[in-house]
Amino acid sequence: MSIFSKLFGGDAKAEKAARDLLNGLVNGAANSQKEAPSRTGAAAPAQSAVRPEPVRPAEGPSGFSWGPVMPAEENQFNFSGTYDQYFERIYRAEFPAYRLARETPRGRRATVFTFWDGGRKALVVELLAQSSASRKLRTDCARAGIPYLRFYYDHEGWWNTRAYVVTRTRNALAG
Repeated sequence: MSIFSKLFGGDAKAEKAARDLLNGLVNGAANSQKEAPSRTGAAAPAQSAVRPEPVRPAEGPSGFSWGPVMPAEENQFNFSGTYDQYFERIYRAEFPAYRLARETPRGRRATVFTFWDGGRKALVVELLAQSSASRKLRTDCARAGIPYLRFYYDHEGWWNTRAYVVTRTRNALAG
């Protein structure tokens, strides 16, 4: 099983897109390395021989967490663990004042994080597949007046960068 299969759960289209992106980055770095001496007129120093491909700004309304090119910032796809480990690590590091509870609802491919402020539910975050039609938790939170966030872990081109996750979560907790 390849790393892409693990990351994308067997989604052939997403795996191909990731392979193409990685190949483009590798080829771009290799081409940059070959071209460096001709641009400067002299051989490039050994430590600057490999120049990473510049990251194009992500497209979309937010501009920092989605688009066709993986952002250079930490995101769930360049994180060395699973998507739920990625979110949990961010939440524990960035929001230590809250008690964090994590659960996996029975019979669903989802993870739910609940932020507790003393005995009060301050926020519920649901991580689920984009194909999920589940709305029950969101509806229950709205009825109870509990802030709710949803993140999709498998939406193509949606990177869930650290800044995006922290910003959305902080806004929901403040709000």
